[in-house]
Amino acid sequence: MNARNLLASLLLLSSIAKQTVAMERAGDVTVLARGPGGLRIEGKSTEVSLVEDASALLFKVPLAPIDTGIGLRNRHLRESLEADKFPDATLRVRRADLEFPKDGSPVERQVTGELVLHGHSRAVPVHYRAERTAGGLTRIAGSLQLDMRDFEIVPPSYLGVSVSPGVEVAIDLTVDGL
Repeated sequence: MNARNLLASLLLLSSIAKQTVAMERAGDVTVLARGPGGLRIEGKSTEVSLVEDASALLFKVPLAPIDTGIGLRNRHLRESLEADKFPDATLRVRRADLEFPKDGSPVERQVTGELVLHGHSRAVPVHYRAERTAGGLTRIAGSLQLDMRDFEIVPPSYLGVSVSPGVEVAIDLTVDGL
């Protein structure tokens, strides 16, 4: 639950200075938390944005819309993430660290980004793949792993079953203009 929101937050990149919003066509975020006995909790949202400037890309994910498919679990997730106090997760990646795709030549790399989640900022490794389509759009698929405890988030527990503090976050976004 909380792990899902954390993962979504990690997928966000932040930018400073003049900000230009890339024209999003479609995007989604998936947060995956695991627990004992094969427990698998997946949260999803289509609310993700990309802001770019001359020095960085910033991915932003609002935490409240992340949906696990169960209302009570969603509420527990929002409470764990304190989504009313910390509504967004952002990930900032320096443009200088990125390689951008050319037509017909996808790029796959790992970079370090700055993840801001639950009021805390941490450097996290981010794996990404970017590809330009024939129509000039750029598809970005990225992922990262985080430990909720690094962001002072207590792993959610319900009826004695707790999720592991490690969470996987994945983002898939298609944009104009990169």
